[in-house]
Amino acid sequence: MAKDKKRRFNKKLKPKELITKISKTLVPLDKLSFLEQYGMFMGKVQLVEFVLKKLLRNKYHYTEKKTEKFTLGASIVELKKLGLRKDFIFLLEQLNEYRIQIAHYLLADDAIGKSLIGEKFEHLSMKTLNYGLIKVEEVIQVYDFLSANKYL
Repeated sequence: MAKDKKRRFNKKLKPKELITKISKTLVPLDKLSFLEQYGMFMGKVQLVEFVLKKLLRNKYHYTEKKTEKFTLGASIVELKKLGLRKDFIFLLEQLNEYRIQIAHYLLADDAIGKSLIGEKFEHLSMKTLNYGLIKVEEVIQVYDFLSANKYL
């Protein structure tokens, strides 16, 4: 038994492997418009939020009623209080910062920038969105790895 536990905790997600997985997932998004990519980001963040609520219910026995109004940030705060892996909490907090920036400011900033500078401003908006897409994909890939190897 101790040998199985030791072997299980020796499984690691190498940075190169993580980057490869993230890249493969993001390549098809290059063909999408700015708004389509925005939609993909928001949809993926909502999936992460849903999975974190499910984790709270299944592992920590929270009720659905208690978690139904949790935002991504509230779910992260709860998981942090419960002692979820600090490295994963760090990734989630980074994602939440991108979510806040992208959900609340990106479209308005893009519209204002385009009205002042023109369509070329979208390039700057895409930069922020691309970082957000990378971060949400990183969280998904790390969660899948941790979950598959029973590290959560």
